[in-house]
Amino acid sequence: MKVQPVTVFFDVNETLSDLSTVADAFEHVGAGRNLAAAWFATVLRDGFALTSAATEASFGKIARNNARDLLSKVDLDRSLENTVDTVLTAFATVGVHADVADGLWALHSAGHRLFTLSNGPTSTAERLLRDAGALDVFDDLLTVDGHSLWKPAPAAYLDAVSRTGTEGPTYLVAVHPWDIHGASTAGLSTVWINRQGTHYPDHFRPPTITVPALTELAQFDLSDLAHAATVAE
Repeated sequence: MKVQPVTVFFDVNETLSDLSTVADAFEHVGAGRNLAAAWFATVLRDGFALTSAATEASFGKIARNNARDLLSKVDLDRSLENTVDTVLTAFATVGVHADVADGLWALHSAGHRLFTLSNGPTSTAERLLRDAGALDVFDDLLTVDGHSLWKPAPAAYLDAVSRTGTEGPTYLVAVHPWDIHGASTAGLSTVWINRQGTHYPDHFRPPTITVPALTELAQFDLSDLAHAATVAE
């Protein structure tokens, strides 16, 4: 099917990256796998809190401080600082989900402009995508650092659109409903990847498209769907 190219921004952490190896690291140091999800949730929580106070936030600083705080309450089999380093190293070396590389290449082959848009550093996305053999599909890798408040502040998405000279249909792809909501408030169309088959929370704006895997997205006429969503609003 012939489709008109659009611009697509991708969230990175959990949307492209598979954090299961971070849970492995928490289990390895004796902290338990479930603490990984709690830790990542606190990183987002504190970043959002700083954003709500119109204050810049450093993903790396929050991640280390919160890992140290949570792990200090656990009976560990090694020193606290060594444990924190182990966990953060695991986070810095995660791989992509199984559907990511093929899904990205399919979108690239369809002629779409692809960008990352993360609250974390671009170095994380660059390493992740290079290891997956998918770095070359992206026009650029973007972070909010030094440019805007964290997502889901609307300014984060609007700044990305401005920096990339984007015109016409524009999407954000994410697994996080809060990210979908933020992009929608900024006027972007959205794609929610629902790999777990969970229910989308109705207190957030709904996505334009929902797919179970990124490999399913290239089949859609994103230009037509974005126009339909704009008209409906």
